[in-house]
Amino acid sequence: MTKKILKIFSFTAVFAYIAFCAAVYIAPQYFFYKPSSQASDLEKAHHQGYPAQKVEYTAQDGTKLYGWYVPPTQGKPVVVFMHGNSYNIEAFFHKQIPLIKLGYGSFMPEYRGFGDIPGTISQNSLEQDSVAAIRWLYSQGYRNSQIYLYGMSLGSFTATHAAYSLGLRSPFAGLILEVPFDSLYAVVKDVIKFPLPLDYIIKDKHDNIGKIKQLRVPLLVMGAEKDTVVPVARAQNLFSQARQPKKLIIYPNAQHSTLYNHNNHQDILEWLKDNEKTRP
Repeated sequence: MTKKILKIFSFTAVFAYIAFCAAVYIAPQYFFYKPSSQASDLEKAHHQGYPAQKVEYTAQDGTKLYGWYVPPTQGKPVVVFMHGNSYNIEAFFHKQIPLIKLGYGSFMPEYRGFGDIPGTISQNSLEQDSVAAIRWLYSQGYRNSQIYLYGMSLGSFTATHAAYSLGLRSPFAGLILEVPFDSLYAVVKDVIKFPLPLDYIIKDKHDNIGKIKQLRVPLLVMGAEKDTVVPVARAQNLFSQARQPKKLIIYPNAQHSTLYNHNNHQDILEWLKDNEKTRP
């Protein structure tokens, strides 16, 4: 009887292992993304000092998207903020308020699968959505030299992808990466200690390294020393592979989502100011 139970247990464990691996490969949306499907509250943003308007545009595959846009003043450039794998744009507009107070424009595009936009989240969909956002700015008359790309966490991939896809010949004004990774695959390897065939089951690797090496764009990388979501070593490795000009700031007591509380927005404004002085 004991052998029979052991056999059943072993079969069940093997089946569960294979089923889990298959699920990660087939449906990464449920393992790597934590979106809020609720519509972002623009009125709340207005009441808290972010005077954006909702703008709509379409991805290459026909998906209807939207973003929040505040036009610049005083001839300043626009900063495109691309958020991470959780929540929706409503959770992040406060990070843009210090910038718009000094005249910078702000554009916060939403991804499909987030903020009441239908669709399945994948590396391909995120790539399409990031490019569509920048193409909307083009439709408003912006050039790359008037656009800063700012990506947080997973947004480091969408921002870097946009810079790579649209800015190799004509670089963007700058690229700001907050708690970024070199690749999602590397982050998973850091976190998952259980033996899994990661090379085969993670098809969306979100490789920033391959793209960052080819970019010629002023770069600011900000990492959190106590980050337990994306180890700070991932940001440091990404930075090491980037070309000059570049700047790295590590916040000693910060965690993944607390850089704003450590006044990283002041460092961003200082970097923007310095970059505007030296940019042709």
